Amino acid sequence: MHIELDANTKQWIQSKGKPVSVKMIQVTACCAPPVQECMTHFGKPRDLHNYAEFKIDNSAIFVEKYLLRHEKMILKLTGIGIFKTITARFS
Repeated sequence: MHIELDANTKQWIQSKGKPVSVKMIQVTACCAPPVQECMTHFGKPRDLHNYAEFKIDNSAIFVEKYLLRHEKMILKLTGIGIFKTITARFS
């Protein structure tokens, strides 16, 4: 898997001083079809055996092994002020 991130995103991740974890969550409801959403958060995952670790410069990115089937993942900084977050998109 190739991980792509722009300079702004890379700098923001490095300023946090923590690794980024990316995983897929699935929400199932009784009256609606299931929804899958990619979620990112700062910190190491608890179940490290389910993740692959990638090093980009001085930052660690943990990606759930299920997501490794994608060829490329793009991490992007979105939001403003204290509401900034990292989003993941696949291609």
